[in-house]
Amino acid sequence: MKAFLVRLVPILLVIIFFGGSILIHEIGHYVLAKKRGLLVPKFSIGFGPKIFGFRVQETEFVISLLPLGGYVAIPQLADLHEIEGNFDLPDDAKPATCFDKVIIAFAGPLANMLLAFGLAIVVYFVGLPVLEEELTTTVGYVAPTLTTPDGHQMQSPASKAGILPNDKILSIDGHRVKKFDEIVQLIALGNKKDNGKEPLATIELERDGVRLQVSVNPILISYSKQRHDALRVIGVHPRQTLIVGDLRHLDKTQVLELRKGDRLMSANGVPLFHAQTLHDMASKNETIAMEIERNGKFQTVNVPVVKLAVRKPFCGLTFSKKRWKLDFIPADKDITPLNNGLRQNFSHMQIFCSDEKFLEKNGISNGDRLAPFRGKKVFSLEEIGNVLRNSDQVTLKILTKSGERELSLEKITDVHLSDTKIDHLCGIVFDPQSIIHRPTAVRQIVDSMDITLKTLGSLFSKGSSISAKHLMGPAGLIKALHTFAKNSFLTLLCFVILINVNLAILNLLPLPVLDGGIITIALLERFTTWKSLNKVLAKIQTVFFALLIVLLAYVTFFDFRRIWAERQAIFENQRESRLIIRHGR
Repeated sequence: MKAFLVRLVPILLVIIFFGGSILIHEIGHYVLAKKRGLLVPKFSIGFGPKIFGFRVQETEFVISLLPLGGYVAIPQLADLHEIEGNFDLPDDAKPATCFDKVIIAFAGPLANMLLAFGLAIVVYFVGLPVLEEELTTTVGYVAPTLTTPDGHQMQSPASKAGILPNDKILSIDGHRVKKFDEIVQLIALGNKKDNGKEPLATIELERDGVRLQVSVNPILISYSKQRHDALRVIGVHPRQTLIVGDLRHLDKTQVLELRKGDRLMSANGVPLFHAQTLHDMASKNETIAMEIERNGKFQTVNVPVVKLAVRKPFCGLTFSKKRWKLDFIPADKDITPLNNGLRQNFSHMQIFCSDEKFLEKNGISNGDRLAPFRGKKVFSLEEIGNVLRNSDQVTLKILTKSGERELSLEKITDVHLSDTKIDHLCGIVFDPQSIIHRPTAVRQIVDSMDITLKTLGSLFSKGSSISAKHLMGPAGLIKALHTFAKNSFLTLLCFVILINVNLAILNLLPLPVLDGGIITIALLERFTTWKSLNKVLAKIQTVFFALLIVLLAYVTFFDFRRIWAERQAIFENQRESRLIIRHGR
């Protein structure tokens, strides 16, 4: 029952907040229309065929098939019969004035803004737990290299431009920044290019009390396999306060001089502003002299670096087109590599495949074990690899929970052997420094408006790397809401605030079908000599509505691609968890 509720609650929250954001918008139109004495024959959540509904007086309230928004049919407001349907008005129906049209059309976006403001007040009073590093604009680490979507490594733009750890970023392209995610957003949404047509960002920073201005050429990086999601990045990370939270004695013969609660200040004379700096240093030293602060006093301690295997070797097999289909992974919990880094023999070998259909078809599951290979109980990855590499077809025996199964593999195109991954560790687990952040309701609304307007500006800018592919449609919104609902209710509220601000601003764009189009037409009819604009709107609204549906379909296509990629990432994470070597204290 508990597991059922854990799954049910996020779904209910998605319905409440996604449906509620649409509902509150339409209620705004409905309430103002009724107050102004106009008829409202239909109130619909969604478009298309009716799923179910009920009638209250002259209004039919319905839930429609396509969850792409909603509408309140007000024939006196605008002639949108091709979308909303035909409605017969009584002869004594009150005509809508310009004022009626403007305030009724504006009421929907206003309702979204009021909902956003109400939720923002809740976030303010409850407080939002955030990592301390999220609220800084000081650089903690500059990545020396970045990996492009095609796997090519290149010097990071920040490193190339000479940005250094402990530099405080003041502005990006003239826009002041107050926290680190604003830096990331402004870089991603930038629309400047240099003379060579390469992306360009102008960064104002402060170094040792001196203001500097540097020009950086961001590169496009995608952190998923969906290349269309690539955004401009420069390779900087926020400054961290490094407090020792735990010590893992990876080698029990060595006694670490560190204690929980120590604050790390420098390592081998280099100031420490980010954990990655220490990790980089560990790969080049056997012992690191750390300056620490303990109980208000500074001292130096020597911390040994331990060389350990952190990931198992594996054999990756491609047997269909260009996708990795199957991995053979040692099932042993602890693997100590040979001094020369060669692969070893293993007593058990488990399989892993991210293709659910392949697993179901063959009656096997991830984690099932390979039966003795060629009669041997000890497995050699090299031997498995060589046999598979030189065979057009091979049949393997797999030990499943229900018994032994045969797995036939055909058209093997590639076999990839991966060595054990070695890492250099200091045995330190840092305590993340979190605080309760209380942004005012006004600040939350202003920030949401700012990111919405900047995104729109980048979307219509030729120099930007942002396109409609980066937008999020209904499917993407529902998926994001579900993810936030499972993880953090307050983060969910912050996202709902952003959604409602987005809805308000987008609906006020002066385009037919949208509220902004109705307002624009009403004002033009009132203050110009053209009195038939509403008839013109009736003729062109079908075209704009069709274009809107096409845009939503286009965006939704990429939503589903992202959702599919996230689903695949779940398998990749499961695979990585099987590859990780668990070390005791």
